[in-house]
Amino acid sequence: MYLGIDGGGSKTRIALTDHSGEIIADFVGGPSNPLSVSMDTIKNTFDDLLLQIEAIADLSEIVSVCAGIAGLENSHAKAELDTYLKRKFSEHTNVEICHDALTALYSGTNGDPGIVNIAGTGSITFGLTDELQMVRSGGWGYLLDHTGSGYGIGRAALQKVFDLYDRSIINTALTERILTKFKVSQPPELIPYIYSHPDSRTNIASICEEVFQLMREGDGYSMQIIEKAAFDISKGIRNLIERHFKNLSEIKVVLTGSVFRSCDLILPMLERHVPGEVEFILPKSPPVAGSIIQSYQSVNGKCPIEFTRNLHASLKEG
Repeated sequence: MYLGIDGGGSKTRIALTDHSGEIIADFVGGPSNPLSVSMDTIKNTFDDLLLQIEAIADLSEIVSVCAGIAGLENSHAKAELDTYLKRKFSEHTNVEICHDALTALYSGTNGDPGIVNIAGTGSITFGLTDELQMVRSGGWGYLLDHTGSGYGIGRAALQKVFDLYDRSIINTALTERILTKFKVSQPPELIPYIYSHPDSRTNIASICEEVFQLMREGDGYSMQIIEKAAFDISKGIRNLIERHFKNLSEIKVVLTGSVFRSCDLILPMLERHVPGEVEFILPKSPPVAGSIIQSYQSVNGKCPIEFTRNLHASLKEG
């Protein structure tokens, strides 16, 4: 059996497959990003989820475990979490903690090298070369980066609203939509939602959906904002291609995260800015599928087609 874990700031998903890739168990629990919650909270999350797995299967019979956890790249928590997880399983079980971008990539490439752009609340462009070298572009946090993310799109929309307000241009569709969303009457009343709210980043990122909807309705300001986001996303992709994937005839680029729910709008924009050899992939399954694929590949090598086919089909059905 193979266990995959996808851990983030708001929820953690865990799934177990048999040797053919069929899902045996699939559960969702609390957060497990060490930048968002304490290690005690993370351990409680894993304790709860592993108890649910243990009710269905013997943990000692699990061959391999892969946990793709957000926020561990520069965190001292990785070693502590690695020790904790290894104590939960047999000494013969392979246990690995990896970058959550790797598992997001594998959910689209089925274990092949390539590039993934994750554009949710935050953003990062991550790549795995044919030599299995992990590379990245962007993803430096909301104070320095995240221009092509939900947060970046929301921030750009707010900047435009305040720019228009400074020029006494009030009655625009963008301004009206954002004021209505936050139930205020003037742009200055948005300030507490931006600077004083305990989860202001999520508040700002939530504006992204409004911008996409306004673009569908023909709003010019919103179209400009999404065009800029698409260019910024493409810039990260092009950076990695130029540095690490330049000589390939075909480059797989996985697109994942909430921004790509509106892929019909943003994908044509992206395609205008990237080389023709790029194949964009919208994953069939959530990132936990990539964790399972890495769990399998870390002990067996390349995943068979039948394994990944069964995995995607049974996750979809679940």
